[in-house]
Amino acid sequence: MLSFDELKTEVDEGAIDTVVVAFTDMQGRLLGKRLHGEFFVEEIEAEHAIEGCNYLLALDMEMEPTPGYEIASWEQGYG
Repeated sequence: MLSFDELKTEVDEGAIDTVVVAFTDMQGRLLGKRLHGEFFVEEIEAEHAIEGCNYLLALDMEMEPTPGYEIASWEQGYG
């Protein structure tokens, strides 16, 4: 695993172009987003958060929201 300083160096040298910010859902699928390396480094250095929609944690195999989760509902805005 790279430290942030190592990642920044790799991005600056052009060795890393894209950073994947992701997690696995309950079915083991990788969900998240791809960010340009330079954007990722700038956002982290500026202490900005990289956000994701919490409703992704409550999807079934067909990528449909599973009812009954407080974090993912029409009332919560799905994210």
